[in-house]
Amino acid sequence: MYTRISRAWPLLLLAMALVVPAQLPATNGMYLTAYGAETLGRGGANLAISDRTLAINFNPAGISQLQGNHFSANLAVMAPSMTFQNMVNPSPINAESSYFPLPSFAYVRAGKESPWSWGIAMIAQGGMGATFKNTNTFFGTVDKTDSEVRFGTLVPTVSYAINEDMSIGLAANVGYADVAFAFYPETSFFNTENPAFSFPGVEMDPAGGLQYNFRLGWLWRATPKFSVGLIYQTETQSDFTGGDLTVNYTGFPFIGQKVGYEADVDGFTFAAQAGVGFALRPNDRWLLALDIKKYYWDDAIDTILVTGKNPDTPLPPPFDQVMMPFVFNWGDQWVYALGADYRVNETLTLRAGYNYGENPVPDDTLNPLFPAIVEDHVSFGFSYLAKSLTYEFGIEHAFEASQTNNNLNPQVNPFGPGSTVEHSQWTVAFGVSWAWARK
Repeated sequence: MYTRISRAWPLLLLAMALVVPAQLPATNGMYLTAYGAETLGRGGANLAISDRTLAINFNPAGISQLQGNHFSANLAVMAPSMTFQNMVNPSPINAESSYFPLPSFAYVRAGKESPWSWGIAMIAQGGMGATFKNTNTFFGTVDKTDSEVRFGTLVPTVSYAINEDMSIGLAANVGYADVAFAFYPETSFFNTENPAFSFPGVEMDPAGGLQYNFRLGWLWRATPKFSVGLIYQTETQSDFTGGDLTVNYTGFPFIGQKVGYEADVDGFTFAAQAGVGFALRPNDRWLLALDIKKYYWDDAIDTILVTGKNPDTPLPPPFDQVMMPFVFNWGDQWVYALGADYRVNETLTLRAGYNYGENPVPDDTLNPLFPAIVEDHVSFGFSYLAKSLTYEFGIEHAFEASQTNNNLNPQVNPFGPGSTVEHSQWTVAFGVSWAWARK
């Protein structure tokens, strides 16, 4: 056993080196609908299922149901499509086309010789962002907006089997997240009649830092055909510091240049979540799964404050410090995931799923810098077993969602009434799982 494990460690170290926070559009708020190709094909339903190592990132109690050593590697690629329009951009502007790779790796050791099981994973957890170039501004310029939030973690996990049918588990998500944005960075407008309505464009290189939360899980196989899972994940403790903020004062009298500040961000938090899942196996071929989760965005994202201090040019107050609030006021979000597996034969399993994530973004705080509005997702997938290896594929489509902000308050809606965002998305995932020394 130890020889096999030692062979796996180089793969795990490589995985740790490759997984970095990745920019991606939001799906269920700032979280992904699914982690791994298998679960993606099932619409994200996995709280009461424990057939792969990435149970670590769903219900950590599930790893007690595995036997032997398990290693998995997954790569998901997101391809979003977004448009934005407002009063000065009456024709929709397409967001810059991008493909976002999201790798994940996991190793689990479990066995009947001990009630304890353990595992470790590296996972791109979530985020959001969008880039709109060649955008008309209210100040007569053509400029851009750009944003990204990224979050990746190391996930050590332990599980304890109370008996053959019930287990509890605890996972810690410890990792790094950062946030960056640009809001008309080449625009600088000074209102001589009312200086309070002046506008300096801004751009911030990533501010980031340590992030962590904890996930507690419980899994009960009530009968050989029916299982129940429960999870609770704490709100992420977030730290965003060390950013470089550039403010464009080229159009301002007595300054006339761009000024750099040291920037911190407060209020960007990944929400706590709670969920219950059910899995039914009516016969040897079918698996039906349903997850119901709630994300507590109302407590996590209210007003995000960007603070710039210590300018690189001596400036008098109030220019020696800048404070930029972004009002979000997100609401709590219910997520429903329904999925099914059909075992065609001993080697091939087909999957399908549906995921609905309620839109947490209020109309009057919608912001194209940070869109998170898609709700309906459908998915398909399959897995193929070849001896000790299982190859997995999943594909998901998020149907187009459209939302308009008619808020007249420029402090909350700087893009003006009639600002509209449309968002749809494709995600494709590939994975391979390796199991050995199973007893």
